Amino acid sequence: MKFLAPLTLFALSLSASSVQTANAQKPAAVAPNAPIVAELFTSQGCSSCPAAESLFSKLADREDILTLEWHVDYWDDLVHGGSRWKDPYSKRAFTKRQRAYNRALRGKNAIYTPQAVINGHFEGVGSRADAVDDMLNNAPAHSVALQISDGKIRVGPGTGPAEIIFLRLLKQHETDVTGGENKGRKLSGRNIVLETSIVGKLSAKAGEFTLPTIGKGESCAVIVQNRKGDLGAIKGAAKC
Repeated sequence: MKFLAPLTLFALSLSASSVQTANAQKPAAVAPNAPIVAELFTSQGCSSCPAAESLFSKLADREDILTLEWHVDYWDDLVHGGSRWKDPYSKRAFTKRQRAYNRALRGKNAIYTPQAVINGHFEGVGSRADAVDDMLNNAPAHSVALQISDGKIRVGPGTGPAEIIFLRLLKQHETDVTGGENKGRKLSGRNIVLETSIVGKLSAKAGEFTLPTIGKGESCAVIVQNRKGDLGAIKGAAKC
């Protein structure tokens, strides 16, 4: 398919630039115990994505990392071998988030899967363990204190335009795929983003917000992220 070949070739060209970017100096830590936010943009219709989802599922076991699996929708209408697959977790809003990152980090509206984004600073091919590990090891520390307890979200003071974002997550899934590139495979993942909502804005004063409810089999997280136009760096994070 004309669409798939550029995605594959483009992904293979990214790891060198990602590693180079990851050598940036870390700022001083204000919230040293906050988890690194490791985001994966993926799709059940993408044959190179299961390896990335497997890698991120292992990373999800680490206390010092918050993994987020965002399922994009641009694979949903692609036909492979006479069939297609609609990813049940895909959303147009997640594709828009990925495009915003690529404009901010790469200066391009073009997107690909699987793509990893670390703390809103670095991006690279999400299935390449060495590149992901390098980005994690060089991830800038968060600058805003964030705590979740007793049904409350407590956010320390900060500067700059930033949003406090609640993320409702599915803890894990197993899906029997019956069409598209992964036809006949059973796919699995963890910390799949189901929904996001803005609970407040970062302020020069500490703030407190009510933690939204979640359902059975779900978990949640909160991040503080720079937002002026396209997406910026993540300034704080906490797991529920």
